Amino acid sequence: MIITGDQVNRDLEEKCQVLVIGSGAGGGAIAAELAEAGVDVIILEEGPYHTSKDFSANPAKMIPMLYRDAGTSVIMGSPSIIFSEGRCVGGSTVINGGMCWRTPEKVIKRWQLEFGLDEITPRVMEPFYEKVEKIISVEPQHPNSLSKGEMLFHKANRELDYLIRRNHRNQKNCTGEGLCVFGCPTDRKRSVLVTYIPKALAAGARLYADCKAEKLITKNGRAVGAKASVLNRETAKRKHMMTIHADLVIVACGAIQTPAFLLGSKVGNSFKQVGKNFLCHPNTKVVGMFEEEVKYWAGVHQGHQVHEFLDEGILFALGGVPPALVSLSFPCFGQKSLELMEQWNHMIVGGMLIDDTTCGRVIRLPWGAPLAFYQIDNVEFERMLRGTALLSELFFVAGAKKVLLPFFHLQELNSIDEIKKIYEYKIQKAEVELLTVHAFGTTRMAANPSRGVVNQWGEVHDCSRLFVVDGGIIPTSLGVNPQETIMALATRSGQYILENKQKFLS
Repeated sequence: MIITGDQVNRDLEEKCQVLVIGSGAGGGAIAAELAEAGVDVIILEEGPYHTSKDFSANPAKMIPMLYRDAGTSVIMGSPSIIFSEGRCVGGSTVINGGMCWRTPEKVIKRWQLEFGLDEITPRVMEPFYEKVEKIISVEPQHPNSLSKGEMLFHKANRELDYLIRRNHRNQKNCTGEGLCVFGCPTDRKRSVLVTYIPKALAAGARLYADCKAEKLITKNGRAVGAKASVLNRETAKRKHMMTIHADLVIVACGAIQTPAFLLGSKVGNSFKQVGKNFLCHPNTKVVGMFEEEVKYWAGVHQGHQVHEFLDEGILFALGGVPPALVSLSFPCFGQKSLELMEQWNHMIVGGMLIDDTTCGRVIRLPWGAPLAFYQIDNVEFERMLRGTALLSELFFVAGAKKVLLPFFHLQELNSIDEIKKIYEYKIQKAEVELLTVHAFGTTRMAANPSRGVVNQWGEVHDCSRLFVVDGGIIPTSLGVNPQETIMALATRSGQYILENKQKFLS
């Protein structure tokens, strides 16, 4: 059963065994896991409920519809980082590129050594990865869906003998329409919206869309429910209140929203860890300009990833960024901007993901909203310069006539011989254009509560019957897309709850 805000005309009071706050990668996965085992589940989602019938290629319509703050959220720092996340049923899985990679084994080993997460091992995680991959149809991208730009990029990597891998994505018979960031119009991307949410609903779960959790209800150090606002979809303002009583509460609002919710509820922060240790995989881009038409957009979003430099903390891929968003990032206006965008069919937009070597924090503002801070360090900055140089080389080897750079003063290179300018210009950190779609670490797992907010099952250390299962519990940088890690950990937490029903659901 799905109830949307416009269907609610009075204050509500509900009761369930498990309340799941958030319907994205973590919330959707654990809601389905519990509901299919016969648990009475209510899912709260702040954003609206939409289906593929509502999705289109129009950014002016889709971005305000599916993204928080219309995609304009900012992580404060020098430079600031544009952060985009979904605000809809299915969360960011509706608007991401669908990349699915298992947690690198060396990362899990680090969790064991540094955070005492002894029971999380590659072998233990294997069945959870397999279950997730089956449900969301993870498989290598089919070559028929790749654009000409992707194939040029692949060829350049092979010429340079770089390790390039066909992307693993949650998709079924993807036709490469390249509209992932606006919601898949054919449901071929197997987001939470079309996988876990239908499974949970079919098993009897109730989902309230347009419903923002405001404060956790606790009693004697135990979570017993939450207060929420039923929102007017048009204004996003409260129209009614809702109270949900539950045996157990699971928070899955994302690594930026969850800390604000916990801080506002005055739970989980006995050891002053909530909101700290914020990680975000800073990203930047390079654009290759070609004489011939390459139409890199006429194919799947990220058909390949370059894993040659993962040990250096750098990952490359082509990004399916729509022209309207690319044009906003260029440092030109008016006629010059028009002339540049008229060459759209001759562009390939590539990006790099940088592995975090520092961390930031998330605070709660007086009116309840979160604010994130992150200052890139010297190691990350050097990785960005090296990544920009390497990606520029790739584009020139692929046949580009010039590349456009993500720096304020040094904006383009016209030959492979000019790549050295990236180091000669003494570029400053504040000059780099940065963005990200990943956030984690703010409620990280740790066996010792002085080092994290939740234990290795996702249960909050200082509040019983309260779990967190979003990206915030990931304790370190991953270096790869976090979607599958979040889903696998949430599935594992769901199984743990089911194995301990008497403890949590009575």
